[in-house]
Amino acid sequence: MKKIAILSSLLLIMLAACKQEPVNPVIGAWDLIYARQVVNDSTVATFPDTYQGSQVKMWCNNYWMFVGGFSQDTVKSDGFGGGSYTLEGIVYKETIKYHSSPDYVGQTIRMRIVVANDTLIQVWPANEMGEVDKGNYTSEKYVRVK
Repeated sequence: MKKIAILSSLLLIMLAACKQEPVNPVIGAWDLIYARQVVNDSTVATFPDTYQGSQVKMWCNNYWMFVGGFSQDTVKSDGFGGGSYTLEGIVYKETIKYHSSPDYVGQTIRMRIVVANDTLIQVWPANEMGEVDKGNYTSEKYVRVK
């Protein structure tokens, strides 16, 4: 009986010592499958309809990056960006350190981000609560790269 009590105590101590970090659902590589830009309640661009191409976005513990290439009619463009981020619930803040468009460098963009299974949707701009103006926003839908 004494051995069982000692073993049980050791097991409880070991379990208590194993502090698990919460799982960050965005970590990994994601492939863009749909995007939409709405301005003044009108859709002005969609992917893959208005423009074609591909983009991959990746997250690790505190950093993000994306790279892609798109074409619209005969105009082709390459895009890239990266920086740091924070995620608190559905409120995601992305600070841009590198970007193919220099105007974005140094900005912090607040987004609403939701991950369900292998699908990630980010919508911006968002307020402090993660709410989005449904008449003016950009959304991107990704699937996890396997």
